[in-house]
Amino acid sequence: MRTWTIAAWLLISLPLCAAEEGWRMHIHEAHEGSIDAAHERVKQSLDGMPADAYGRNEIPDVRHLMDLPTRKASVDALLGNWRCRSIQIGKLGVFSYPPFRCEIILTEDGTLEFTKTTGSQRRHGQVYPYLDDTWVFLGGSSVNDEPYRIYSANNPDFDGEDVEGDSVGLLETLEGGRMRLILDATETDAEIYELKR
Repeated sequence: MRTWTIAAWLLISLPLCAAEEGWRMHIHEAHEGSIDAAHERVKQSLDGMPADAYGRNEIPDVRHLMDLPTRKASVDALLGNWRCRSIQIGKLGVFSYPPFRCEIILTEDGTLEFTKTTGSQRRHGQVYPYLDDTWVFLGGSSVNDEPYRIYSANNPDFDGEDVEGDSVGLLETLEGGRMRLILDATETDAEIYELKR
C-alpha cells in the first residue's frame, strides 16, 4: 500500500476527539475564534455592512454559499487541483474575484497541505481533520513571489511575535463536490474561498 494511502486512511480513522485535539494543539488561542465562530462572524460582517458599502448586491449570493449543506468527505475527495473564487467581506463591502488556482496534496510524510498558487495574494499551510465534513487550515499568507509562509506556531524558530502573516480557516466539504474555506473571520471581516473542480 502506498505511503499516502496509509496516511489518508489514518487521517480519516482518527476519533473526532483526537482530530480536534490535533489542530488545537497547534493553533494560537487568539485564532480559535476564527474557527469556532467562523459562521457567526461572517453573518455579523454581512449584517453590519453599511448601506453604502460596495457590492451589497452580492450579499444574497454570499449568504446562499454560507447556507449550502455540508457532506461527509474522505481525504481523497480533497486532493487535487481546484479553482478558488475569493470573496472578501469587510466594512467597505463585498469584493469578489475570478477563480485562481489552488491545490491540496498529501505529502510523503502524511501532511495534508493547501496552497493557493496563483494571484497576488497566496496562502499555504497544513489542513487538519476536524469533523466528518470539516477541516481546519493553519497556514500563512504571502504576496506575489514571496516565499510561502507556514503557520507561526509550527515554526521551530517561533519567538512569539511573528504572527502577522498567519492565516487560519474552516474548510467544509459541500454537497455537489464543492468546498468553502472561511478564512481569518473576525466580527467585521472575513474571506471566503469557494472551491470547485
